[in-house]
Amino acid sequence: MKDSTRVLKIALPEIWEGTNRKGVLIIHGFTGYPGEMKELGGILHGHGYTVSIPRLPGHGTNQKNFLKTRGRDWYNHVANAYLDLQTRCDSVSVMGLSLGGVLTLLLAEQFNPEKIALLAPAMAVSDPLFQLTPLVQFLIPRMKKTWETDGTEEEEKKVLGREYWSFHFPRQLAQVHKLIRRARKNLGRVDCPTLILLSEADSTVPLKAGEIIEKGIPHNKMRQVILKTSPHVIVSGDEKEQVFQEIVQWLNNPL
Repeated sequence: MKDSTRVLKIALPEIWEGTNRKGVLIIHGFTGYPGEMKELGGILHGHGYTVSIPRLPGHGTNQKNFLKTRGRDWYNHVANAYLDLQTRCDSVSVMGLSLGGVLTLLLAEQFNPEKIALLAPAMAVSDPLFQLTPLVQFLIPRMKKTWETDGTEEEEKKVLGREYWSFHFPRQLAQVHKLIRRARKNLGRVDCPTLILLSEADSTVPLKAGEIIEKGIPHNKMRQVILKTSPHVIVSGDEKEQVFQEIVQWLNNPL
């Protein structure tokens, strides 16, 4: 039978050629999509950067497709995106949101990019049930949860809400858990300048995530910014302009 899976338009990957020979890889989060990182990407492209925003496998399609993917698929995909960007540019920086922040740290350990920025990086997770996912995954592949539309979303976001945001996926969350453990173990190998942005109002990733990163990374080429009111997706909250400004300054200014 022919596979009817299609990628939603808002989830299509993006790559924009820049003018300064510097590349930036931007990685979206768990059950996220490239479109939510597009505003940040556009700002960085406006500053001359070549910007790549890949789509993590299984994301932006449907849950049947999503349930087939694992952590190695997500990591291998962004690693290949990094290598592709490296062929276009003299240097590459990496940044990621939530799971994207974890993948950013794993890329930093392997490739040592010029700089990294971690946006609400999921190196700690507030929900205590998250720690049970390595066991629960064998019993329950998915669990229904509440997601309510506010009535203003475009149709494709409503599709994402029905396919992804209305469920917990223990098997995929167990893969996130595995990636987090690997990233924590390898923090001592991260040697590139690191920007961390977290929010006191984030109900998903606690401020403890920043402490874990700061204690684990051996160098002091680091800056941490604590936002006050931003939700977990800090690139779309009411402090997003501050987020964008911090990232631009981090990339543009020499240490």
